[in-house]
Amino acid sequence: MSGAGSPENLLALPLDRILVDPALQPRVAGLDAQHVAALQDNPEAWGPLIVVVIDGGYVLVDGFHRLAAAQNLGLESVTVEVHEPPADGDLRAFAFALNVVHGKLLLTADRRAEAERLLRADPDISNMEVARRAGISPTTAGCYRRELERSGAIDAAEQRISRSGVAYRPPVPRQRGELPADREPIGSLLGPKERREQRRLVRYFERLAVALDDGFSFDSWQSAADAATACRAVLGNEEAAELGVGLGPAARNVLDVAIALGYEDDET
Repeated sequence: MSGAGSPENLLALPLDRILVDPALQPRVAGLDAQHVAALQDNPEAWGPLIVVVIDGGYVLVDGFHRLAAAQNLGLESVTVEVHEPPADGDLRAFAFALNVVHGKLLLTADRRAEAERLLRADPDISNMEVARRAGISPTTAGCYRRELERSGAIDAAEQRISRSGVAYRPPVPRQRGELPADREPIGSLLGPKERREQRRLVRYFERLAVALDDGFSFDSWQSAADAATACRAVLGNEEAAELGVGLGPAARNVLDVAIALGYEDDET
């Protein structure tokens, strides 16, 4: 299948050949009649509906409101963009991801429903990954997780799986102001200034971990050469080289910290 939006992916498809699965509708309240009516006023501005091919049929994953508007207008066909099903088979997640980036705004209830669906399907998934997929904050994802655990809807996970596939043990929840039981004793010997600096350092590494995990979202980054090509294309050879000089020592330092924290690097 060609890339999204290419002419080979677009075709005029009769409405009666588009299969609608209500379970793929990412909006808890379903279709918004006012939004459908607004779309009917300007069908020329519609983007293509997105479908995936399942057993020879065209299953709708994005464009539920546009399809309803087309039906109300009595159209015989609409333009669709054909995609292969996602590798993991999760059509609902695919539909939700498409609706996050355009169209009618998803409500808090919609995002919560998707977050809870992800957690029920895989309690080992990290709060950060739930947050990314559902378009919420990691803190909110954690709140939804705890509510599901308290209600018995899901078991408390002994480990979490990051977006990059790395398994780790989640921190044990504690009351505000309570120190972790296994905290290094040297912290009690530090003054207020040193403790503030420690907290700043820890927050830095937490933010850095999130930013580094974003690297796994780039389909075009399959190798170091791919990333280098992109940097040279955007920055030019000279600035790209300067970027490399800045990244090298910092990357080495971060890896050293990860190893000191228990990460096992097979290449060291």
